Amino acid sequence: MLANQPVQVQAAPLWLTISALLAEAPATIEDDRALVQAARADLRAFNGLYERHVTRVYRYLLVRVGNVADAEDLTSQTFLVAMENLDKYRGERPFLAWLFGIARHKVADKYRRQKPELMLETAADLADPQEAPDDLVSQKLQIEAVAQKLQTLSPDRAEAISLRLFGGLDIPEIARLMRKQEPAVRMLLHRGLQDLQTRLNPNQEATV
Repeated sequence: MLANQPVQVQAAPLWLTISALLAEAPATIEDDRALVQAARADLRAFNGLYERHVTRVYRYLLVRVGNVADAEDLTSQTFLVAMENLDKYRGERPFLAWLFGIARHKVADKYRRQKPELMLETAADLADPQEAPDDLVSQKLQIEAVAQKLQTLSPDRAEAISLRLFGGLDIPEIARLMRKQEPAVRMLLHRGLQDLQTRLNPNQEATV
């Protein structure tokens, strides 16, 4: 599924507001504990972890690399690395946060090889392969506009916003991944979201 098959996405109109993204429940350790244990005993059970987290990982990668084909490829690579190194996950933090550690390395590797692409090929393909357990398929998302505006922010602000909005991570996990103090992350999000949301929707106030 992961090694030879690209991420499967369904075309669907998406318009998910920043406030809706921020309202998503963060991942917890307890959510994945049973699935991780099952996957360690039988790798076929890893599919449950894939189905649970592929949407957030994919949309994070999409806004970071700005290219659907590359985002799909990096998503597959991220889950393949996770599956092959499942024994290294110690359960001290949410599995999703561990996945994002892998995904961030994949993005860094890509950026070292080539310059980031500013424009997305298409936004119509961004949808949950499993018909959106978090109801994403029923909503629309200004993904092109967000991705383009993120390119104008500082790298740290863009990364913090991507992890918070599109990855669904909470402040402590973002701070851990970025190796920053929580107040610094909050400031990155506050200032970055103010600028981003003002550009996207001048009539709506951004909150963290």
